[in-house]
Amino acid sequence: MKSRFVTSRYNFLVPVEDGVLLYSAKTGAVLRFTGIDAGRLARNLCLGPHAVSKDSFPPETFQQLRQGGFVISKSTNELQIIRRRFKRARNDTPIVLTLTTTMDCNLGCYYCYEERSPDRLQFQDVDQIVEIARERVSRSGKRGIHIDWYGGEPLMNIDFIEAASKALQAFCKEAGIAYASSVISNGTCWPNDVGAFIERHRILQVQISFDGLRNNHNRRRRFRRNYRPEDGASSFDNAVELVDKLLYHTHVDLRLNVDRENQQDVLPFIDFARARAWFERPFPAVLQPARLSSYSEHSSFMRYSELSLEEYDEIRAIVRAEMKGEALVEESETPDGFPYPKTSVCAALANDSVVVGADRRYYRCGLQAAEPHRSVGSIPASSRRQLPVIHAGAGQTESDEKWWVQFDPTTLPNCSRCSFLPVCWGGCPKKHLEQDTHAISEQSVFCRHNLPRLVAEGVGATRQTGFVFTEADQFR
Repeated sequence: MKSRFVTSRYNFLVPVEDGVLLYSAKTGAVLRFTGIDAGRLARNLCLGPHAVSKDSFPPETFQQLRQGGFVISKSTNELQIIRRRFKRARNDTPIVLTLTTTMDCNLGCYYCYEERSPDRLQFQDVDQIVEIARERVSRSGKRGIHIDWYGGEPLMNIDFIEAASKALQAFCKEAGIAYASSVISNGTCWPNDVGAFIERHRILQVQISFDGLRNNHNRRRRFRRNYRPEDGASSFDNAVELVDKLLYHTHVDLRLNVDRENQQDVLPFIDFARARAWFERPFPAVLQPARLSSYSEHSSFMRYSELSLEEYDEIRAIVRAEMKGEALVEESETPDGFPYPKTSVCAALANDSVVVGADRRYYRCGLQAAEPHRSVGSIPASSRRQLPVIHAGAGQTESDEKWWVQFDPTTLPNCSRCSFLPVCWGGCPKKHLEQDTHAISEQSVFCRHNLPRLVAEGVGATRQTGFVFTEADQFR
């Protein structure tokens, strides 16, 4: 009699000190096996889809394998399940309205991927932005909206933030839906009443970037000529003073940019943060090590100076060991700390999210806000109080919008056969749009090297030293 069951293609074996872990990238389930036959049994379940007999396992074990998704019905189409999950996530991910208040910035970071320009959102744009929010809420039926204040340096257009925030909050109150916001900032030009500003604009999270300690930070994040403070203050001192205040009022992510030239500052920066009690405040700081890299077509030159993925992972391992039990160290690839199968998408893929550029164009990804040829429409020049209409431009614009709508990693040649697919979804979609094979390949390397560690740590185990997944594990 032929078996009605097969193994899942998304099973992985992780050797640990007291046995082996069986992990499903499709469900997030983990089983621990011990004993003399543990490795053989688990390895057999990770060889790629093949028939298994129910009688090959004790009844209780087989039930656990079925419940965890490690063994599935022969008729199950796993790729179709992931495809439906991805499409549902595109529709269900909350509304994020990213407002690029200005493309200007008072700092001149050498690695910046944004093109500075005089473009800025203005008071006369507020009504149209509220209508964008109204239309997105109306068509989706969602009960909340998140505003991401973005730039350039968004606080350089603080008057617009004041006006737009007030209008958007009024709309949300009228519609009976939730409102929240966040800010990505260099931390140099905030108002003195930090607490009142946070409360007034209902800011749940602020990201402040550092490039190491004072010397490296000031050298790399220098004030541009026309923006140098009269009192001679440095960008580092401004940012530190701001973080001191923010941590009494809201969550702060300390983005620590790292490359070959400042990696020696990583541990001393942690000591500096400790000395200022940043991890002990009412809102303890979160540390985000970030590899300086090529984020857009404008910063491709960074490929020559960025850390390799292996070097970067080594630095993050040192940071995790240093901070263990003291504060949260967030890895952007797995913000939950465990490789759960994805149930949401980035704002660029969310059906109801949009980026409004400082040039009044629409974009799908905030990293494209300085690339007008990547826009997917624009705010109408007139017709206040009418629903905004996407006006597709010429050339690249129209095809980009179609590409974003149709993007589905489950249909891509490599992603569709990758066993990391449920926890990765192809990585950054912008890299696929730009056909950045280097970045896409790095995503695979990250998963092969880090998923075993993340799985083991998630269940309180220690993986065998040096164990990583192979390319054969990834593609079966």
